[in-house]
Amino acid sequence: MNKKIGIIVGAIALTGIVGTGIYHTEASEASEPNEEQVQITEKENVTMEEATKKLEEEYQGTIKELELDKEGNNLYYEAEIIADNQEYDVVIDAASGEVVYEEKDDDDRDEERNMEADQQKANKENEQNHVDRSNFIAQEEAIEIAKQEFDGEVVEMEFDHDDGKYVYELELVNGQKEADIDIHAETGDILSLEVDYEDD
Repeated sequence: MNKKIGIIVGAIALTGIVGTGIYHTEASEASEPNEEQVQITEKENVTMEEATKKLEEEYQGTIKELELDKEGNNLYYEAEIIADNQEYDVVIDAASGEVVYEEKDDDDRDEERNMEADQQKANKENEQNHVDRSNFIAQEEAIEIAKQEFDGEVVEMEFDHDDGKYVYELELVNGQKEADIDIHAETGDILSLEVDYEDD
């Protein structure tokens, strides 16, 4: 009889220890924030304006396109830049502002592509690279103009020549709303503004 009571008491004690261990584990997990979440929350991401300034200073060229992209829990700026008649694909870590990837287009590889398409592309790039930008508003100013029209974050920006005009094309996002804004590169005038609402 005493032996059975001893076994039962031991089992209860063991259950209490295991249960306490589980409780402490769950409590510590609940009280201590996930390390990955903390890192994401605490990151001070580089703004579109800062990324633009950094690229212009480092490459001394024309930014054809700049887009904010997400891979996993990390944010990156992907850019296409023309400098010294050469096109670069560049990726910037939005948290640190550091260039994490750079690729220079290979002229030899271009010769293997369709000659007509390559020529058209080269002509457009050459025109954009050699255009006199002294009369244009700065890209940072174009971003500010866009933000005055639509309260959101710039996730993509492109410099283009359309219908005889040089244009900054920007995409901004605010929650479920997205805006596409075209700004005249010389006057700063809003050429078009489209706002879309995305459903869940």
